[in-house]
Amino acid sequence: MSGSESQALYGLVDLGGTKVVVGLARGGEILATRRFATDVPEGPDAGMRRMARETRDLQAELGLADLPLAAIGASIPGPNDLERGIVLSSHNVGWFDYPFVDRYSSELGGIPVFMDDDANCAGVGEARFGAGAGIPHQVYITVSTGIGGAVIIDGRIYRGWQGVGGEVGHVCVLPDGPICPCGNVGCAEAIASGPVIARRGAALLAQHQSAMLDGMAGGDPAAVTTALVFDAARAGDPACTRIVDDAARFLGILAAGLVQVLNPQAIVWGGGVMMAQSDLLLPRIEAEMGMHVYAVHRQGLLLKKAVHGDRSGLFGALALAMEGVGDA
Repeated sequence: MSGSESQALYGLVDLGGTKVVVGLARGGEILATRRFATDVPEGPDAGMRRMARETRDLQAELGLADLPLAAIGASIPGPNDLERGIVLSSHNVGWFDYPFVDRYSSELGGIPVFMDDDANCAGVGEARFGAGAGIPHQVYITVSTGIGGAVIIDGRIYRGWQGVGGEVGHVCVLPDGPICPCGNVGCAEAIASGPVIARRGAALLAQHQSAMLDGMAGGDPAAVTTALVFDAARAGDPACTRIVDDAARFLGILAAGLVQVLNPQAIVWGGGVMMAQSDLLLPRIEAEMGMHVYAVHRQGLLLKKAVHGDRSGLFGALALAMEGVGDA
């Protein structure tokens, strides 16, 4: 990377179901960010224009309005058609068959725009700038509102022949399990994601099976959150501990399958639930995983917590933009 390239200014976008984050970066450093609520009813055109406006305002705020953006990197929930730059079906944000790359580039005066799936971006962000830096073979798993992931082989994201590889949250871990929002049965996301843990906690409260959780939630099942379930488990509540054990068990089964097939050097764990609750989850996941993999696969395998938290996707968007214009 030359000195002039390292000073290039990049725009970043991380689109989510509840919030949008835009940012500016130079080299490997994110200079500043802005976040605002995702306004699903307004539609994708309005959202795209808001992103562009906030990016320009952020440039002005930093005194960089006269410095052109080299490129934009965007983390967008999928599935997406990356070759054509189209958001195919992003249910959480209400974008369908939307030509994001062309529209956003046009809105910003022709600046190159590069986009990828949000889980891929988070995985690449950690692989390039975070917990997985310097590790050629790794898997990233995010545990949050959903469960997603990214597979990195020889330092590059693995996409599969259709470009939609790495959907680890929709691996079946319980064949007779619950129906997943994706329509399949027994997916990891349907068993171990944040909302599922919260729903199971609310059911405990409704059935008067956890006095501790009842006290924490003021007796209101609607007030039960994922964090409350973990707090009760951490305080020794047996019913909530079973919920945590179940989630960790199936995450361990998921991880074991990936280890057996891919033989990675590391599994990097991210996402809101994991970042907040790794002290309870990771030891349980490691114990379960160890019962389902070859001893040789366990040797030297690293289980690591993401270092960038909810900014992993932004760092992935930065890596995407830098690579897109050859500044890598």
